[in-house]
Amino acid sequence: MNERRRQRLSGDLLAAVEEILAREVSDARLRAVHVTGVKLSRDGSHATLFYEVTETSVNRREDVRNAMESAKGFIRSRLASRMKLKSVPILSLVLDSSGEEGDRVIRLIRELMGD
Repeated sequence: MNERRRQRLSGDLLAAVEEILAREVSDARLRAVHVTGVKLSRDGSHATLFYEVTETSVNRREDVRNAMESAKGFIRSRLASRMKLKSVPILSLVLDSSGEEGDRVIRLIRELMGD
């Protein structure tokens, strides 16, 4: 699969997963999830979904992680019905903490500057 097609498909997967989480998943724990990116393997057989949790509680994050793992099969089946693909990629989930890291860095910079 060429790079352009992979990027386009990653964007389509991201939009579809966001919509599935917002409209079709009934688990309330997943309302705090935002998909930040999708990385597709070279052959398109695997997709890594990067997501962040808007809740800051550690216990809440663990609940959301478990809910995402249990919803993975449902999400993949909904992707199969939505997208015109020969085979739907196998999904892997990764908690993305880059937003939190960015907030932490900004807070440190502000402290150093004396704001």
